[in-house]
Amino acid sequence: MRINRTRGAAATAAAATTALLLTACGGGSADAGSGGGSGEKPETLTVAAWMDFPQELLDGFEEENGITVEINSFPDGASAQTVLRNGLASNGAGLSDVHLVELDWWTEMMAVPEDWATLPEVPGRWVDWKQSQGTVDDEIKGYGTDIGPLAIAYDAELLAAAGLPSDPEGFAEFVGGEDATWDTFLEAGRQFTAASDATWTDSVTTPMQAAINLLPAAFEDPETGEALPLAENTAVRDYFMDFATAAEEEVSSGIAIGHADWGAGFQSRQWATVITPAWMTGIIEENAAGITGWTIADVFPEGGGNWGGSFFSVPAAGPNVEWATKLADYLTSPEAAVAMFLENGQFPSQLEAIEDPTVSETANEFYGGQTVGGIYGQLAADAGEAAAGGYRGVNFAGIQTLVMDGLKRVEDGSQTPDEAWDSVVEEFDALGLTD
Repeated sequence: MRINRTRGAAATAAAATTALLLTACGGGSADAGSGGGSGEKPETLTVAAWMDFPQELLDGFEEENGITVEINSFPDGASAQTVLRNGLASNGAGLSDVHLVELDWWTEMMAVPEDWATLPEVPGRWVDWKQSQGTVDDEIKGYGTDIGPLAIAYDAELLAAAGLPSDPEGFAEFVGGEDATWDTFLEAGRQFTAASDATWTDSVTTPMQAAINLLPAAFEDPETGEALPLAENTAVRDYFMDFATAAEEEVSSGIAIGHADWGAGFQSRQWATVITPAWMTGIIEENAAGITGWTIADVFPEGGGNWGGSFFSVPAAGPNVEWATKLADYLTSPEAAVAMFLENGQFPSQLEAIEDPTVSETANEFYGGQTVGGIYGQLAADAGEAAAGGYRGVNFAGIQTLVMDGLKRVEDGSQTPDEAWDSVVEEFDALGLTD
């Protein structure tokens, strides 16, 4: 699903950043490769991504460098991942000058570090763990864009109609408050579904993925990178059974982000909550347009964490590596990060942008005037080291897909929780990743 621009006060604030973009965006410390961008200047540079870009951001690069930026837009990250995987396997055929690479499939894409240009260091730009994630074998292979601190978005009007706490403080306590766990979140869901015609959440795959992100080593051994035997993976199995049991009890609608009916589910008020990393706030706003009551709760099970966040990387086989490096630097400057927050709700990984009042203090009309950036900033701070997420090896995304597909079979009624888990283990074993 494509991320479209936010509206209201954020759109108004965007105009205030235009001048900054034109004067400051290209002023990062990075030299464009060894030549400082002095290679033969192309007329156009291409960027492969799946979100909207503020036009003033792209115009600023053209005005500063005389190069047009074209966005090769994908409907979602999965589509971009497929094209990137195929291009890397074909010596760079069909790749763009700059690629957005999502965290969950970062390690797979970086399996051959030489496929990617080494980017110059930009000291002090990012939170430490974001820069570490973008580093492979002590070389920077990606400049960080956003991070995904986790919150719960909820439909306050549905909660109120069910006779349950609907203000942010009351809702936070309802799902467990400072001691919230996935058990308390699901128990709140059972109470809600007993009192409402709506379900508690869109799909249990969404909280399951958030829970997996909180595990230090969900599917692979951080020391060796090798996959862990899934049949013996009690942490993942316990989460799977908890969420699958809730799905069997119809606590969810079985419609996750990316599903063709996800937008319609918001419009028909089919569910009350969505696990919402910061980058999802704009997507919810788009899909729930015209629906009032959606609110961000400043609470999260197990103390909070991170889901997603991406990097801009430059394929080494590209014809414009030096200028593409300059563009990647430009697109990840603090000023660009603020503009992207206003456009899509993406929470910055750049330290200066995180502290910018435009991020922390801008009221979001769709979310009832809440200062969404400030809420997510506090959630990220509260999560501490957990915000970096757990280890993701080359097989992380593939194994996670097997697990999520198993939960979907429970949600559609084709398997029981036990049957679904057994099927997932069988599919995993067929991959031959473990002895």
